[in-house]
Amino acid sequence: MHSVDYQPNHSRVLALGFSALASLSDMENDLLRGLAEKTRYHPPHRDLHAAEVAPPPPRMIVAGWAAQYRQLANGQRQIVSLRLPGDFVAPWRPLRLPSSCAVAALTELETVNAQPLAEAGPAHPGLAQAVHVMAHLEAMLLGDQIMRLGRQTAGGRFAHLMLELHERLGRVGLAEDGRFAMPLTQEALADVLGFSVVHVNRTVQQLRRDRLLDVRNGMVVLMQREQLQELANWTPPAGLAALPRHGSAALAPQPLALSQPCFSAQLNFRMTPEQGSYHGTDRTAGFGGH
Repeated sequence: MHSVDYQPNHSRVLALGFSALASLSDMENDLLRGLAEKTRYHPPHRDLHAAEVAPPPPRMIVAGWAAQYRQLANGQRQIVSLRLPGDFVAPWRPLRLPSSCAVAALTELETVNAQPLAEAGPAHPGLAQAVHVMAHLEAMLLGDQIMRLGRQTAGGRFAHLMLELHERLGRVGLAEDGRFAMPLTQEALADVLGFSVVHVNRTVQQLRRDRLLDVRNGMVVLMQREQLQELANWTPPAGLAALPRHGSAALAPQPLALSQPCFSAQLNFRMTPEQGSYHGTDRTAGFGGH
């Protein structure tokens, strides 16, 4: 069995993520390596930037998970998108206009300066292409999220999200053979899927009884991929197969140990409307059952 390192190598995350979307020159790979050497730490369950204000200069996640979310006046929140290693902290838009969504760290995060990537031009055509493809994928993921919330059954929603996460994490070497670390609790999953916490737990229990997937101790195992894809009506992002893939064996995903997520602490996130940000405790949430 292959294993995967869920404490990602920063340079590797960038190299795999960008080379999955474009053919990179040696100079472009050198630029990515240089950016990966200077990371910034962000503590968990804190807003990275607020809604309704111009976003800060672009940064890219190299370790940890974040969420782009919209908050209602009554304190309820909807996570619009999960931000994973290899993603811009917020979807990149050249005009940097204010967004109706805020972005919060769900775990400890490490990010790098993404300004040189966002501004990549003729001198770095591979990076420029990859950034354009990322914008295309962002639009596709938003459409998928709308479809999940509006039309899918509970099991279909959950299965679709797990297949999406496996595909996205696999692109940067953090998922393999249907297995990946997911440092999210039931509360966070409820805010992604538009469920109650009780409904999340019931859905996971049913999928486990059907032997389609398992979620336990921060790990997801997709046990029957074809059946999950049928349940979720899921297909990989259109057009990716036609793009240049990893051209070097040195960039091939390495075996990962299925032990720890990106960081050791898994957080139980509580939404606190009076403070307007994610808060949590260092407690692993489980779905129970056998």
